Amino acid sequence: MKKYFLLAAGATALFLASCKKDKKTDDSDLKIPYSGLSATSSYFETFKGSDGNTSVSFTGQTQRIKMLQELDAYIKKGTTQVLDAGKMENMFRHQNSPFADAELNSATDKTIISKTAQSFASTAAEAERQRFLSYFEQLETASANFATEAVAGTAGFVANGSSKYLVDAKGFEYAQFVQKGLIGAMLLDQISNIYLGTEKMAADNATIVEGKNYTALEHHWDEAYGYLTANATYPMKDPADNTKWKEVFLGSYVRQVGFDAGEPQAIFMAYLTGRAAIVNKDLAKRNEQINIIRTKLETAIATIAISYLNKTKTAANNGAKFHSLSEGIGFLYALRYAYGAKVNAAKSDELMAALMNKPNGFWDLTNADIDAVRDQIATLTGVDKTSVVNH
Repeated sequence: MKKYFLLAAGATALFLASCKKDKKTDDSDLKIPYSGLSATSSYFETFKGSDGNTSVSFTGQTQRIKMLQELDAYIKKGTTQVLDAGKMENMFRHQNSPFADAELNSATDKTIISKTAQSFASTAAEAERQRFLSYFEQLETASANFATEAVAGTAGFVANGSSKYLVDAKGFEYAQFVQKGLIGAMLLDQISNIYLGTEKMAADNATIVEGKNYTALEHHWDEAYGYLTANATYPMKDPADNTKWKEVFLGSYVRQVGFDAGEPQAIFMAYLTGRAAIVNKDLAKRNEQINIIRTKLETAIATIAISYLNKTKTAANNGAKFHSLSEGIGFLYALRYAYGAKVNAAKSDELMAALMNKPNGFWDLTNADIDAVRDQIATLTGVDKTSVVNH
C-alpha cells in the first residue's frame, strides 16, 4: 500500500509539473502578440492584409487636416491684409474650389463643416457650425484695421516682439478661436465620439471590405488614428531637422503634454494595442485602449488650456497676453468635445463668458478673473492648476 501511494503521488506530481510546463505564459499564439508592440513600432508595418501590404488607410482624415492647414494659413494673413469671410466659408464648406492644393479641391466629398460637432444633436451641431461662421465674419471685420495698433474699443494688431496678432476691439484673437476650436470640434470629436464611439466600433470585423485589405472595424480604428497623426509612429521627429516634430494641430499639442513622462507614447501604444486587439478579435482589450485614448486626450487638452491661462499672468505685454488668452479660451471651448466631457458645453460656455464678457473684453480682465476660471477647469478635470507646458 505504501508503495502504491508513493507511485500515485509521483504520478500526480509529474502531472502537475507537466501542466505547469505546458501552460502558456506569453501571447505568442495571438495573430499580433501585444508583447511585440513598442513605441518604435511602425503603425503601418505592424498591420498588414493577406496581400502583404499595409491594411492601414486614412486618406480622408489627412485631407481634412490639410484643409484646416490651408484655412489656418489664410486666417493668419489677417495681420497683413483684409480677409474675406466668404473665402473662409468656402474652405469650411469646401465649395468653389477654395484650396491651393488641387488634390484637396478634387476631394469634393470631404469637408470640414460636416465633421464639425458631428457627435452633437443636429440643432446643437448647427449652432456650433454657425459659431465658426460668425468667427469668419469677425475676422474680416477686424482685418480692416490690420495696419492699426489695437487699443481698448478699437480692433487692430497687438505685438509681442516681431510677432503680430490680429484682435478685435475687445482683444479677442479669432484666429486662435478657429484653430483651437476646430482641434476640439473636428479632431477630438471625431476621435473620441465618432470613430471610437459605439456605432463605428460595432462595425463588421469578420469580412474584408470589397476591394480593400481591411475589415470595416479595422478601418474605423485607423481613421481615429488619422485624426491624431499621419505618421508611422507618434510622436515623430522630423527626419530633416531633429529639433522639430512632424505633428500638427491636436497631435502637436498632445505631444507637448507630459512628454518626459511618456504620455504621448502611451497614447500611441493604446492605438497600437487597440488595433492589434481588433485583429486578435479581443474586444475587451480594445475597449481598454479606447478608454485610455479618450482619457488622455481630455487630460492633455485641459492641461494646455490651464497652461495658456497661467502664461497670461506673466506675459510681458498685451500681445503675449491676448494671444495666450485666446489660445486658452480656444482649448477651453474644445474641452466640450471630450468623451463624457468633464467640462461640458454648458460649463464651457459659462467659463468662456467669465473671460470674455467684460465691457472691454480682455482689456478689463484681471488675474483674479483668470484664476477663477483656471481653478474650475483644474477641479473638474483633475489637472494641476499650476501646470505650465513648454509650448
